[in-house]
This record gives sequence, structure tokens and C-alpha cells, in this order.
Amino acid sequence: MARSLGLLRLSLLASLLLAGAAVQSAGNELAGTYRVEQITDLGSEVRVTLHIRLINNTSQNLVVTDLALRDLRRSGKAEAVPVGTSLQPREGATVEQEFVISRAEYERWSKGVRPALEVRLQPAGGREVRRAVYLARLDAGRRP
Repeated sequence: MARSLGLLRLSLLASLLLAGAAVQSAGNELAGTYRVEQITDLGSEVRVTLHIRLINNTSQNLVVTDLALRDLRRSGKAEAVPVGTSLQPREGATVEQEFVISRAEYERWSKGVRPALEVRLQPAGGREVRRAVYLARLDAGRRP
């Protein structure tokens, strides 16, 4: 009895450790870079066209169903843009997308703050999830 109780405890501990590892790695499915392709001055806002490179860090297919660019200076939810981009395991895809953001948010980027992209994705055979991807700036002269 004591032995089976010890095995049960060991089994539960192993299960908790595995679950903790899964939770810790959740959200690391995607990485991304960006480059500003075009900017249009709209007064207190700017329209930016971004060249975004998303990389699938998993071993399964992912479909990015929509994107939204978070603007910390605006209240309310960012407007999602449907994209439907498929990412093969350990591969990347490029998206060019236009967003309207506050001038203050755009200026934060020039000071080194990384843009936050809200991504809704569908893992193969799984349910749709939302993830934040903090984009690293891609140098203007560098092409992915």
C-alpha cells in the first residue's frame, strides 16, 4: 500500500512537471520581425504598412486567421485583420499589412519599444487561440 502510494505521488509529480512545462512553453509558438514599408501622416495617427515575418516554432502546422496591432495609447480593442496565412512546422511566412495607430505609439517604436501583434491562430486539429507576438525590428537594408 505504501509503495503504491509512493508511485502515485511520483506519477502525480511527473504529471505536474510536464503540465508546467507545457504551460511555460505555451505562447512561444510564434516569433516575428517587422520592417516599416510605408508611413502616412494622419495628424494624431499614422497609417503604417508593415512587412511582417512570422516564424512557426512548433512541429505542427499553424494557420494565422487574423492579426491586430496593439496600440497602448488607444483605449479599446485593436481591430483585427483577417489573413489566413498557413505556417509549416519550423518555417516562416511573410505578410504585408496596413494598420492605423496613434502617432505616440509609432514614436515609441522609434525609441526601441517592440510592437505587439495580437495573432489568432489555429493549430492543426486544435482550437483557435490568441497570442501576443512582440516583433523585433528588421533593419531596412536586410531582406528576409
